[in-house]
Amino acid sequence: MRLSAFPAAFALAVLAFAPARLAAADAQSYLESASLFGSGAVIVARLEMRITRSGSELSRELELSLDRSGAGVKSLARIVKPAFLSGMNFLKLSSPGKPDAQWLKTSRGLRRLGDANRSEAVFDSDFTAEDFGSVSAAGFDFAFAPARDLGGARAIEARPKGAAPYALRVLYVDDATRILTGMDYLDGAGKITKRYRVMSIDGQGETARPASALMENLSTGSSTRLAVLSLSKPAFLPERTFNPGSL
Repeated sequence: MRLSAFPAAFALAVLAFAPARLAAADAQSYLESASLFGSGAVIVARLEMRITRSGSELSRELELSLDRSGAGVKSLARIVKPAFLSGMNFLKLSSPGKPDAQWLKTSRGLRRLGDANRSEAVFDSDFTAEDFGSVSAAGFDFAFAPARDLGGARAIEARPKGAAPYALRVLYVDDATRILTGMDYLDGAGKITKRYRVMSIDGQGETARPASALMENLSTGSSTRLAVLSLSKPAFLPERTFNPGSL
């Protein structure tokens, strides 16, 4: 998502690798070619979140703006419905070779998030700042994991180099569309504690994009369903869109 993120970069590329010769650098490059929402340098998506927890359901409608036209990725998620939550925003700026800069605005005000906040829930959902973050070589060791491949999705293991609330993160990239179709978070015993899966995809090739996805917290039993209501690809977005001072 550089997400993400939901967590991975977004440029759609057509690359071919010989599995027997794939190295860690190849795994990183392959992951950087992956996308949460399909190809396009600039994307604006309208998303619906349905959060299920303890027998109750919460609904959020978000606008997600992504700009990967430069060297890094800029992303802004903001609640548009319900109206009383419309001031909530999540901003992430990712640059090659640098730690992600991220801010979360809630009813408690605007806070800049760091590594200590990576597991903090975003918009009361099962998505965290970690899910929306990039998966960079600075923070992870990468390796292809053929034994974990799911159908047409290639599995990449991302093992955190420093302290993290999990031992291993496995990301699944569809080989045909380069869409990030899944994520697993595993504890030290190899048990999956959180799981993300794309449930359906609209379009084919360069027009392919997820239509629905599910994030499940297997430790708490809560889940968040994500539906893509609309998606557009404007030529550009104003720089002020991603200015922390504008949140």
